[in-house]
Parts: sequence; structure tokens; C-alpha cells
Amino acid sequence: MKIIFGLFVLYVIYRIVKGFVSNKKLPGTSGITFRVGVSGHGRYQGNYKRNKLLSGGKPAKWYESGQSINIQGYNIFDGMIYVGETLPDSYGYENDACLINPKLKVFPAEPWEAGYGLGYWLQYERISAKCRGAYLKWLANGRSEPKANIGYVFLFFYGLERCLFVDGQEGKVSEKERVAIVTEVNRLLQIYGSNRSFRGYASNFLAMEWILFQSNQPVPDYLDFDDRYCSELFYVVLAKYVVAGKPIPAEVALQWMILHPEFNLRTPALRCEKEFREMFVRSYKQKFGDGLVVKPNKTLLKIEYQAASPSIQIDLKLKSSDLPHPFILTAPLKKFSVLAEECTCKLESYSRFLGRKNSDSKSLAAITLLPKELLNQVPMAEKFKNRLAQVCKAGPGQISVDDLYNNLDEKLPDKFGKKESETLAVFVENMGFGIVPDVRYHKMKPNIDGKVVIFQHGHGADFQPSKEFHTVGTILRLAAIVSQTDTEQNLLPAKEEMLQSLIQDNCKLTDIEKVSLLGFLHWCLRTPQGIVGLKQRLAKVSQDRKIAISHILIAIAHTNGRIEPKEVKQLEKLYATLGLKKDQVASDIHALVAPGEPVSLPKSTVVEASPAKDFCLNKELIRVREEETKQVKGVLEGIFADQEDDGTEPGSIPAAIIKATGPLAGLDKAHQNFFHQLLKQETWKRSALNEICKEQDLMVDGAMEVLNEWAFDNANALLIDDGEPVYVDVNLAKEIVNA
Repeated sequence: MKIIFGLFVLYVIYRIVKGFVSNKKLPGTSGITFRVGVSGHGRYQGNYKRNKLLSGGKPAKWYESGQSINIQGYNIFDGMIYVGETLPDSYGYENDACLINPKLKVFPAEPWEAGYGLGYWLQYERISAKCRGAYLKWLANGRSEPKANIGYVFLFFYGLERCLFVDGQEGKVSEKERVAIVTEVNRLLQIYGSNRSFRGYASNFLAMEWILFQSNQPVPDYLDFDDRYCSELFYVVLAKYVVAGKPIPAEVALQWMILHPEFNLRTPALRCEKEFREMFVRSYKQKFGDGLVVKPNKTLLKIEYQAASPSIQIDLKLKSSDLPHPFILTAPLKKFSVLAEECTCKLESYSRFLGRKNSDSKSLAAITLLPKELLNQVPMAEKFKNRLAQVCKAGPGQISVDDLYNNLDEKLPDKFGKKESETLAVFVENMGFGIVPDVRYHKMKPNIDGKVVIFQHGHGADFQPSKEFHTVGTILRLAAIVSQTDTEQNLLPAKEEMLQSLIQDNCKLTDIEKVSLLGFLHWCLRTPQGIVGLKQRLAKVSQDRKIAISHILIAIAHTNGRIEPKEVKQLEKLYATLGLKKDQVASDIHALVAPGEPVSLPKSTVVEASPAKDFCLNKELIRVREEETKQVKGVLEGIFADQEDDGTEPGSIPAAIIKATGPLAGLDKAHQNFFHQLLKQETWKRSALNEICKEQDLMVDGAMEVLNEWAFDNANALLIDDGEPVYVDVNLAKEIVNA
């Protein structure tokens, strides 16, 4: 027993030494080598009994495609097999694994049967008679049975490897036969490509065939650089660009980075692969034109091919053995990676959206998050842009919200809250236009059954509205509240013209702010305005400031030189909102717009009076007694600009707020509890809100968004201004629940 074991050990050592010698290259030989790997189909196990050096027997013959042969009653009509008694493997000690010996026993079986008799290390001579019968039937039936055991496919594939890479290297295979073999492998991939192992070996086979026999031709469509089994193929393609001194195309540069082990793409680039590729190619061409030229490096290219067959281990000769190996260079990749990171950052928001459950990449919400450079490729973008251009061709123009969505080929949402408003505004902005109201800047959202105003060029990516923008915007809305009580619509143009001059003559406003406010004025005058949220904001304003605001309202009402009874009634309501006496309206009108002493004002008559000396709208609105204007500006900035702190102190929560009735009934219990907690103070650290949300099993961002939507639905205003710290409009909350 010891002697047998010793002989076995000596044999193993001999094979290892022989393998080492055969892998060692001689000077001037090719850098491509077939080697026996350590994994995969067709590797010998050490305990297999070896035959003596092959001798005698009928030499094998390769039956070409289209040739027929009958083996043990199975008529194989399309050849592509080795048949005979001897076909030495690379070592010369055994028959090649693919060889079909027609003298071996065969038992009938179906191609999907007898898989247990195959074993892992396939060789026709060693499989069972039943397995041989199943294999021959699979060959005779056209090698197409989808349920066939994958082992039979590999056994056939071994013969193709032998024919192409052994006999083919010796010039024994015609070009016609080589093309037929390539066609057959592609056909087998269509049937059995779902098997990962076979797909890998077959893809590598096709790539190596191109390298050895067609490298002077374009890479065929069936070869995919994204397939890791085709990495050697990419090495050769890249090397040829470098040797020729040609610029590296954008697609090749990107593939270089994808395949290189030192560079990894982040999630947005992987999740949004198509969009990332388009952006990278665009950026690459802008940066490098036709492409970056890379100088050849000194390291020569060496390619290893791991055959599926256990019988193949020989050197192969590459047509051009002096190709460099630029793939290992990292300097060019560092330049590419900068562009890749820029493209990745632009796709982060879009990627996060697609990562959500049940997200729709074709929805308006998704498309809005696309980088601008990709928007023109969206099918409906051109149609939508043309419609917007038509609306504002002659200046700011109106269009219904329903019409906007129809031109987006999008269904009008059931609910039009802050999120939907902002999504629409951002998309319009990305198309090169502005929308009014823009919830981000005007702090108001459109009505789902109303209209919006569109203007050319939009606000721009870096638009940050100033305090003056909010001040004038609030005056415009107050003006609209008063003006909309005027029954004579023909007077509207005169009032609008006067208010337009208020905007145009304000030197504190930027050009884009003026354009935005002109659109806002157009919208305010033609859309019913309310005063929800105003009373609570003004509750603790000083008396002097309230009087200053009342003077501005009267100046607006008297824009056209007359004040109608309905306007007087509206002024009385606003006076009450300010906490002023209603009967003070009459005396203030006479004091501001009529010469002489104040007189009583019958509500059934229209007030028509010549303006007092030096009185004009602009002076009155901008100045209204210089000191009063200074006092009132800070107040006006906060009336409708929900992100501003109006300086009021938080108060105790009324009992009415605690009950889930009225508007609060629209919130579930968890959000009601979060709402009650928020009202305890006006400023919060975000970390504290996070803890409160955890107690209610809520996510802080989602919870704040729900409450803001709720506030918009009930008061057209924001309840929470996110940031650090987070601001809560306690007074607005009280007004909503007490309405």
C-alpha cells in the first residue's frame, strides 16, 4: 500500500513540474496562453486513474458543420465533433475529453436524463453508457433541447475549443468552418446562456476568437465590453488605439474606468446607467474634443485564456505580439474620474427618487430631477417647451394648470399640494421659463382648477429673493385684495399700470426680481386673493405700524382717483383684521386723498377726490410718511413670506387645537401628535424633532412635508420652515384650527 501511495505522489509531482515547464515561455513567443485553471467545468481530479501513453487505435477525425455521421444508431447530421479512437490531449497521456469513441457502449436516454452519471469533470470516455446515449441523442436532435443537462453542452463545447484553438492555430481549419463555429457558439448562447458558467466560457471563447483571427476588423456586435469575460478583448482594443496614436473615444474611456479595479462608480452612475453614459460622453467631448491621446507604455500586453476543456494547455500566437498594456495606467483615469464624479453628483437626486419603492422613471416628479442637459431627450419636452413659448410670446401670459398637464402628457393630480407645485415649478424652470406663483419664491401655490402666469427665461438657478422682493410682493397682494372688490373691470388696467410702475421704479429690485413680480402682479389681480394667515401675524404689531399699513391700502384703493363702496367695505374688513376701528376708514380716506378737512363718507356713494398736494401712488407706497414706511417694511416682509420670523412670542395651545376636529381631522393620529408637540415652541433643533418622530414611528422629513401640505391645503402657507434650526409658524397653526 505504501508503495502504491508513493508512486501516486511521484506522479502528482511529475505532472506539476511538467505543467510549470509547459507554461514557461520561450523568447519571442506570444503573450497569450491557454492555461488549466483551478475552477470551472472540465478540470481533472487527482484521483483519476491515468492511461498509459496513447498508442494505436483509429485516429480521430473532425466532422465539419453540415457533415453527417451515424454513431451507435444516432444520425448526427451537422458534424462539429471529433469521432475516433485516439485524440491525444495536450499532455499526450489521455484522449481529449471531447472525443467520441464509437466503440464505447451506449444506452438510450433523453438529453435531460442521467445527469447524475456525468460527474463534475467531464470526459466522454468516462461518463456512463446512459449519459453517452443522452449526449448522442442531444447531438442528433440538433443540439437545441432547452432542458438538456448543461454538461452535454459543455462536452460539445470542448470540441469547438479544440478545433478552433488547437487545430486552427496550425492552419487546419478553414475560414468557413471558423465562421460556422462562431455562429454555433452564438446560437448555443441563445439557448443555454442563462447558465452563468456556460455564458462566461462561451463569451470568453468568442472574444478570444476575435483577438486571434479578426483583430484587424471592428469588434462584432455580439461581443460586449461590459461583460467581464471579455476584458481581454478590451485590453487589445485599447492597446490598438494607443499604438496608432489615436484619441481615446468617450465610450472607450468610460469602459476603461468601469473595468479598472482601482476605480468604482457610485450608486447614481450604476442605477441610472443610461443617463450617466449620456452625460459622461457629453462632458468628455466638451473637455477632450475627439478624445485624449495616450502614449504607449513599456509593459507589454499578456492575455490568458482559461479553457473550459480539461484537455487544452498550449501557447497561442497573437498576430501582433508587441502591443503595450495601457489598461494598467492610472493617470488618464484620474482625469476621467473627475468628469465621472461631476456627472454622478448631477444624478444623485434622480437616483434617490428611482431608489424609492414603486417609483416611476417616466413621471413628472422623476423627469424634473433629471439634469438639464438630458431634458431635451424626454419625448414630451419639445412639445411642452413650444407651448410655454406660445403662452408668453408677447410677455407674461396665462395658462390653466390643466392645460399645462395636458401638454406634459400627464394626468392632473388629485391633490395639488406643495410637492406637486414645486415639481411643476422646477420643471418649467428647467425648460427655460418661469411660473407664477412659484411656491419656492412667492410662497403661494396655484389652484388646481386655476391659472398660472408664464414668463420667458425663468428665475435662474441661483435666484435668491431679497427682502425688498418680499416687501413689494406683499404690497401687490394687498393691492389685489382691495382691487378685486372693484366692479368696474375697465378700471383694472389703470390700477395695474400704476402698480407696475411701483415695481419698475424700485431701484432696490434686480431685473429678474422685477420680471418675477410683474408676473406675480398679473396673477394676483386675476386670481381671487384671501387674507388667511394675516390676522394672527398682525396681532402683536404696534399701533403705528398698523396705521402705516392702512394708509398703503387706501393709497392702493385710490389708484384711479376714485374709491367705490365695495372697496370701502373691503378696507373696513382689512382695518378690522389690523385691529383698527372700521369707522376710521372714512376719515383716513379724506385725510389722505381729499383736500381740506376730513368729512363723513356715505357708504352708498363713490368717493372721487383730487389727490392731496404732492400725492402720488409711488411716493405713498414707498414712503407713506417716511418714518411709517421704515416701520412697516419689516412687517410687510413677514405677512405672506412664510419663511420669515414675524417676531411674535409663542403662546399656550388653545383647547380647540387639542381636539382632532375641523382641519385637524385631515391628519392621522401620529401626525396630530407631532403637530401638538411642534406648537410648544417656534424654533427646534432638527435632532429634537427626529426624536419626537421616532416616538410616533415617523420619518422627520416626511412628517414635516405632510404638515406643510396640510397647511397649504388649509391656508395656502407653509407651517414649517426646514433648516437648522427649524422654524414653526405657531400663529398660523392657531388660525387654521380656530377658523
